[in-house]
Amino acid sequence: MGFKALITLWLVPALTLTKQEMVAVNVSPHITAECGKPVILRCNVTSKSPDELEVKIMEWSQNKMLLCSVNSSGEITTQNKLSPFRCEYKDQQLSLIFQNVQPMESGRANPYMCKLKSNQGAAHAYSRLELEECCGTVEPILTSREPGCTFTHVHPDGDVHWFLGSRLISDGSLQNVSKRVEDGGWLTISSYLDRPRSDVPYNCSLKSTTSDRYIASTLVTRKALFKNLRGDASSLTVTSLKMILYISVSLIVTVK
Repeated sequence: MGFKALITLWLVPALTLTKQEMVAVNVSPHITAECGKPVILRCNVTSKSPDELEVKIMEWSQNKMLLCSVNSSGEITTQNKLSPFRCEYKDQQLSLIFQNVQPMESGRANPYMCKLKSNQGAAHAYSRLELEECCGTVEPILTSREPGCTFTHVHPDGDVHWFLGSRLISDGSLQNVSKRVEDGGWLTISSYLDRPRSDVPYNCSLKSTTSDRYIASTLVTRKALFKNLRGDASSLTVTSLKMILYISVSLIVTVK
């Protein structure tokens, strides 16, 4: 009696292990996305008996949040998400396609999981999506007193360095820096240099804290000053006209 029970205990794990090994899902463990360009995460099913395989459900998820799934009839269901994406299914391959990856959706802490349930067992695998360094725009600013610059759509974090010619002139005590997080995890970084204007153009550069390389830069010249002053002058003109109109109306009412 005891011998039969022992045989049963040995057989159950063996049968379970064999069924799990019959099917698997394959993904790229690490994918790098270029800023502003589409990226595709593919999940393929492999089986030792592909002719007998029946996919019951297959899905992509992130941090336990379902993104999309396909059922046994091939119907795809997609959940709402911050970034525009879509899913495609063909020949037992489920593809997750992003049009533009956001920083908050990438990184080692946010892996994507492909999961399969079939008549031959279940399987899952993880794919990590890394967003490369990028900076969307950089705007030079030159007020009547000091130079400045603003970097938008930045990933990852960065430090602002100022140059006069080829000489680095900034450190923590010579500039005022502000950073704010925008929708999707993008950063906007602004810096103003505590130095007077110069006939030689200033160079404002952004250095990535991850790779320690410069990812964006701009020259701050007198053209930026002219642009800013012209904008201020336009605002001043509108304000002055409003004030003149208000005074004129007041005088007419007083005279009456």
